[in-house]
Amino acid sequence: MLHFPPAWLVRSALVLLLLALCGTSLLLWRQMEDAQQERIRDRVGYQARTLATELETNLIDEVEGLRRMALEWNHRGRIPQDEWSLEANFALEHFPGYQSIQWMGADLRMHWVLPETGNEAARGFRLTRNHPNFNLAMQAKASGEAQMSNSFTLVQGGRGFILYTPLYISDEQSKRTFDGFLQGVFRVESLMDELLAKLDDRNFSVLLLESGQPIYRKQQPESLGQLSQRVPLHLLNNSNFALQLSPTPKLVEQLRSPLPQVVLGASLLTSLLLVAALALALENARRASALQAGYRRLNEEVSQREHAEQDLRDSRQRLQLVLDLTDSSQDGLFIFELASREVLHMNQATHASLGYDADTFRRLLKEDPEQLLPGFHTWLELVRQAHRDDNSSIFQREMRRADGSLQAAEISAQMVNLNGRDYLIGVSRDNRERLELEARLQRLSRQDGLTGLYNRRYFDRQLGGEWRRLRRLGAPLALLMLDVDHFKAYNDRLGHQAGDDALRRVAQALQQSLRREGDVACRYGGEEFAIILANTAEEGARHVAERVMARIAELAIEHPASPEERLTLSIGIAISDPAREDQPDSLVSRSDAALYRAKHEGRNRTCLWEKGQG
Repeated sequence: MLHFPPAWLVRSALVLLLLALCGTSLLLWRQMEDAQQERIRDRVGYQARTLATELETNLIDEVEGLRRMALEWNHRGRIPQDEWSLEANFALEHFPGYQSIQWMGADLRMHWVLPETGNEAARGFRLTRNHPNFNLAMQAKASGEAQMSNSFTLVQGGRGFILYTPLYISDEQSKRTFDGFLQGVFRVESLMDELLAKLDDRNFSVLLLESGQPIYRKQQPESLGQLSQRVPLHLLNNSNFALQLSPTPKLVEQLRSPLPQVVLGASLLTSLLLVAALALALENARRASALQAGYRRLNEEVSQREHAEQDLRDSRQRLQLVLDLTDSSQDGLFIFELASREVLHMNQATHASLGYDADTFRRLLKEDPEQLLPGFHTWLELVRQAHRDDNSSIFQREMRRADGSLQAAEISAQMVNLNGRDYLIGVSRDNRERLELEARLQRLSRQDGLTGLYNRRYFDRQLGGEWRRLRRLGAPLALLMLDVDHFKAYNDRLGHQAGDDALRRVAQALQQSLRREGDVACRYGGEEFAIILANTAEEGARHVAERVMARIAELAIEHPASPEERLTLSIGIAISDPAREDQPDSLVSRSDAALYRAKHEGRNRTCLWEKGQG
């Protein structure tokens, strides 16, 4: 007769086993929750970086008008006040973020201010050493480069920034003399409201920080500060600012998945059922042994066994219910033993989403896993390494469908060791839509929204990249700066809708004029465009300019305010040898100068920059 250990010892062992299984389930749930929380933080951080980039790019685009005014001032000498007022009013009309545009003379006293209404306190203002921006202004004067100030209290009231752009005029001996500053004054609230108005920020609260202190808030209800992300923000040359985004509960709810809770519930229930089954098995064995004690207890033992069997059937039904519930999930859930690759469990989404039946999926996983998941063995090593290092075990992979096509899959994998055997619990999700959205956002960050050409930010990056590449090759680099002639008059006569249509047609003509894959057309700002021609000398650049002129002439866009009675372009060409120069900025300045000469020689023409030209 078998002798069983005391009942309290058996119960203690089962309790310990149940605690171990529950602990494993809780550990898996915690890791899946942490992974989900990390994805949410990554999304907030990505949105914060994207928003910061958009803000920097929008501000650069809007202050481009000030740079042009300063460039014209430096080329022509001091501009008459009526022309200056026309340019300033144009900039003010197109960007409500300005508080005012000003000219402060070399005597550091305010001379011209627009608009006059609301800026009466700035008339006659003099910049003294006691002013917080005095040292910054002197730095701009000494370096010749525009400088963006920190925030300070405006004489008009409220807080704002000032962009100090130094101006110069040439005397009779062609010596440049400091002629004061062209100042763009921005009110903090107006500037940020205008920049943010173009962006979809309804899912975030936005905080602008200066040296760690908040100076602007755009609050959404019940934003989650514990998930906030802070990224540096460069307002032109000023790096004292940062942007902080806090997601709303609505966004967090959209990013959350109920899968960790489902897995936790299923794991705990499975653990309970497993321990219950073990307890029933031990009890049945005890009862079977007790039958040998005598015939008198036979009927009682039979009755008890029938009850136990019924309990077991009920437990199996509950287990089947849990398994059926996992089949309702759109995410695939599978568990298999690592050594044999035998599938212990998988829900319907695991194989049906790939076009397989359950038996085919089991066979492929056991016999040819590389056919099912390309790079299976490499991925398995990564899972093991992540398990050893206690790192996140979420992987972006591709799974092969039954028709041979590949499907993107985000797989969360967790290794579990039970009774000396290694098991892998995996959750797979078709995340094609998220990947396509990320790719679309990447394209939008490089594309001009109106014309479809590359934007100014991409232009700067591409020019620098080509410059470094051609320096290694010892090849020339050509840059064409193109500007639509009399475009303001075109807008005034025909309206901004017609102006936008004209810019789109011009952009299409520029793109059609490029024959080589590496040539790039960009919208530089407003009605100005740029073409980067790698490994191209003067002759090639002129050929491209001629094709552009011919395409524009074929468009025959009517321009009632132009002497040509049609829309025309002015083009400035500059050629550089990157191997002999340090930075591409000189190439931009030369092409600008050539474009300026084309404008002053009558427009509708192409000019090449030559040595000795300003």
